Amino acid sequence: MAQYGQLHAIQRSVWQARLPLEIRLAASECRSFNRADPYLIAFPRLSYLPLLLPRLHAFFYSSLIADPETVSPYAGYFTYDNVPLKWHLPLGLLYDIYVLSTQDAGPDHAASESLPFKLTLHFAPDETGSSMLDATPVVLHDSFINSVKEADFLRSGTAKPIMTLSAQESKALWTSTQEGDLMTFAKIHSSLVPAPGQLRNVPLRVYLPSSPDQDPSKAQIKVLQSHISPTVPGGGPSSPAALRGGGSGAGQPQTLGTALHQLIPSLFPSRRTPILATPLLHGTPIPMTANLDELLRWGCYADGWLSIVLAMRG
Repeated sequence: MAQYGQLHAIQRSVWQARLPLEIRLAASECRSFNRADPYLIAFPRLSYLPLLLPRLHAFFYSSLIADPETVSPYAGYFTYDNVPLKWHLPLGLLYDIYVLSTQDAGPDHAASESLPFKLTLHFAPDETGSSMLDATPVVLHDSFINSVKEADFLRSGTAKPIMTLSAQESKALWTSTQEGDLMTFAKIHSSLVPAPGQLRNVPLRVYLPSSPDQDPSKAQIKVLQSHISPTVPGGGPSSPAALRGGGSGAGQPQTLGTALHQLIPSLFPSRRTPILATPLLHGTPIPMTANLDELLRWGCYADGWLSIVLAMRG
């Protein structure tokens, strides 16, 4: 019971965590020579930036060069260091990818990250001319639910749990995420997660930082995803079948270290010690010995994914 209480406290702290933001309107779209005042807010790490767009459109309404009546709030998008941010990723994950992954994550790494997270807001089409889907409430909801369905299929080997949710429960899952309502979310999410010993695969995504010599404006997020068994089969952690899906049969619990060693052995030659890169979850270094099943149950994002960001060690 003590361990359960500790893990629940971890989940609660994840849901309560907020990230200070400083959002400025792009200079090329601002009618003020010395730029408009920034929009400052502490926003939940688990939430999504497009949810701020209506408020930001209203805040910068009088500063827009373009006629604000013709500018849809949901046409807005954000950049960090001239890099367009993916609107369907949670705020905290974006921060870990673009800020924390670029910092030295060695043993003396401190938690004094670069805050606030300074973003630029754009309403005009991006300079590359690529079409960007407006992040309307419907589009954002559908993207979230699709991600939940994918995670559900990996966990259970079927999408039956998510498909059996009522329309009201499905809506409440998304609404509780927007409102930071852990109690409502946990009640619905727990019905999707298989009982201990029944987990088929761990929905794990690993985000690798871009090469330091890349043009920041052309930076790409490299994402690794595989079918990760919650246990290491009898052949041992070096067995080729160690990460093969197919249930949680007999074997040792899969740890973050054994999973990363199998996925990226060049970065994780050791299963227990982070030598070249440090795994981060919700902005915090995670021990390589952490049980992957427990990390998923108590540390996943609201869409059900265990999203790990790698920070290179100096």
